[in-house]
Amino acid sequence: MSERKKRFLINLAIGGIIAAVVFITEVARGRTLMISLCNCLFVAAVLLLGIGGIKGVRNKGAFDVMGFGIKSTVETFIPMLRKNEKETFWDYHERKDSLRKPAGGLLLAGAVYLALSLIALIIYHLVG
Repeated sequence: MSERKKRFLINLAIGGIIAAVVFITEVARGRTLMISLCNCLFVAAVLLLGIGGIKGVRNKGAFDVMGFGIKSTVETFIPMLRKNEKETFWDYHERKDSLRKPAGGLLLAGAVYLALSLIALIIYHLVG
C-alpha cells in the first residue's frame, strides 16, 4: 500500500472517530437520527478540511517567519538551547521544508466527509 493511500485511510478513520463521538453526543441530546448524522459528518469534514488547509499553507512556508523569529528570540535569551551555530532563515526554511509531509490525505478525507454530509442533508430534506 502506498504512503499516500495509507495517510488517506488513517485520516478517514480519524474522521470516523470524530463523527462517531459527535453522533453519540447528538443522539444523547435528543436529536433525530438524520440530523445527528448530518451534523456528525459535517463536523468531521470541517475539522479535517480545516486542519488540512492549515497544513497545506504551512507546507508553503507561511508560518516559517514566525517559527524562526520565536526560535531566534528564545535562543538569544537562553543560549544553552542553541544546538549548533546560529542558523540563517534560509537554512531554517530549507530544514523545515525537508521535514514537511503533504496535506492531501487530510483534504481528501475531509472532502469525502463533506460529500457524505451533503448527501445526508439532501436525504433529510427529501424524506423529512
